[in-house]
Parts: sequence; C-alpha cells; structure tokens
Amino acid sequence: MQIKDESKQQKNGLILIFVINLLNAIINISRLFKEEFNFLHGIWIFIGIATIIVLIDFRKRDFSDSIPIDSILSFKHKKNIFNDPGYIILRLSSGKKRIIQILSKKQIEEFEMLFQELNIPKYDTKKEINN
Repeated sequence: MQIKDESKQQKNGLILIFVINLLNAIINISRLFKEEFNFLHGIWIFIGIATIIVLIDFRKRDFSDSIPIDSILSFKHKKNIFNDPGYIILRLSSGKKRIIQILSKKQIEEFEMLFQELNIPKYDTKKEINN
C-alpha cells in the first residue's frame, strides 16, 4: 500500500521560485556597496535569509512520488492559522518528513482511522524536543 501525490512537481516549481527570489535578493543587496544602507536593503537582507532557511528546510522533506506505508513511523495533525482543516505531517524512516494537505475534516478522520488500523502512532512535538 502506498500514498501517492504530486509533490515532486510542486517541489521543482517552488525551488525555482525560491532560487529566483534568492538571486533577486542578492542583486538588490549588492547595490548596498554603491549606495547608503536604507530600509529596502534591510528588507532584501531579511528576504534573502528567509529564502535560505526555506531552502534548507526543503532538504528535510520527502518529495518522492509515493510513500510506502511501511516507511511511515508516526504522524501528526497540525492546523493552520486559518480556519481550514490543516495538514498531516508524516515522519518517515528515512529521517525526513512529508506534509499532506488536508481538504476536509472527513479526510482527517479517514487518515487517523487508517493510521490507527496500521498501528502508526501520533507523535508530539514537545516529547520530540525533550529527547
């Protein structure tokens, strides 16, 4: 049994956008050598650092075409700041994580029932930090 989604295509598109964003930040920051530091330079420095952090985080995620069920160690349901159902984070045996966007509350219940049947436990971030 496997979970399939189109995350690989999304990954390639996002990485392209983030690389273009990083190049844009570098070009705008390089003007700092010709001009005096101003507020916009500060914003571009922040955008550049944030982009680097996001690109580093991408290395911790799994973007394979399918996820074998036996490679899932645990899962966690996490809500967004908006009022939507949120997403499920899967911890994989490879040490990476996979995020699955949830469209409805019914999907959450279906995933939780499936994982319960397969004896895949929920994990708690607080416990993970203490270990």
